[in-house]
Amino acid sequence: MAYRLTNTEKWGDSWFCSLKPTEKLLFMYLCDNCNLAGFVEYIPKRWALDIGVDKKGIEEGLKGIQRGIAWSKEEDCVYICNFLKHQKNYPFNEKNLAHQSIIKIFGNYSDKFDIHNITEFVEGGYKGLSTPSGNSNSICNIKGDNNSDINKEKFEKFRLAYKGTKRGLDTEYENFIKKNDVKIVNLLFPALEKEIAHRQRMIDSKQWCADWKDLQTWINKKCWEQEFPEPPKSELRWNDPHSTLKQEFKEI
Repeated sequence: MAYRLTNTEKWGDSWFCSLKPTEKLLFMYLCDNCNLAGFVEYIPKRWALDIGVDKKGIEEGLKGIQRGIAWSKEEDCVYICNFLKHQKNYPFNEKNLAHQSIIKIFGNYSDKFDIHNITEFVEGGYKGLSTPSGNSNSICNIKGDNNSDINKEKFEKFRLAYKGTKRGLDTEYENFIKKNDVKIVNLLFPALEKEIAHRQRMIDSKQWCADWKDLQTWINKKCWEQEFPEPPKSELRWNDPHSTLKQEFKEI
C-alpha cells in the first residue's frame, strides 16, 4: 500500500476552491493513483467506476482540472504538474533512493511526453502549465538547454553576496523555487545591490540601520520588492566622483 502526503492548505487555494465537487474528487483520485513521479495511465472506465460517475463525468472533470495536469502526446496518460512538489520529492537528490526511482520513471515516460530534460519538464509543471485535450502539448516540448543550471548559478551569485546569515546553496535554492517563479532569480542580485547601497548611505550619514535578515526570511518576505528612498540631491552630488562639490568645499 502506497502512502502519500497531502497538503491541507489546498482547501484555501483559490484554484482548488473554484473546482466543482466532482473535479475536486477526480484530482485527489489522480494524486492517490499516480506513480511516484506523478504519471497515471488514462483509464476512464475504471476512474468512473471508482469515483461513481459516468464517462462523461470524467471527461468534464478533466476539463475542469486541466490547469493542474498535462497530457501525453497520444492522450493516453496524464501528468500531475505539482505532484512532486507536494510530495517533497523535488529538487532531486541523486543520493536519495526514492529520487533515483523517480528519475528512472521519467525515463520510461520520456517518449510519451517528449521529455528532453527532466528538470525543465518538472519546473514547467510548477508554473501551472498544462494542455487541454486536443491541443498541442506545450509543456512537453521543452529542450534541454540547461536553463535550470543557469538559474541556480544566478541564485548562488546572489547567495554568496548576501550579507546576512545563510544556509547552503541547495537548501536556500529549494526554499526559493518552492515559493516563487524561477524567473524572479533575475531580480535578486540587482535588488541586493540597491539594498547594500542604501545601507551604506545610512551608515555614512550615521543613521540607525537594522541588522540583515536571515536569507530565508529575506526570500520569504519578497524583499526584492522593497523600495528605498532616493538620497537627497546634495548627497548625490557629494558622492558623485565627477562632482565639484568637494573641491568647492575645500576652497571655502
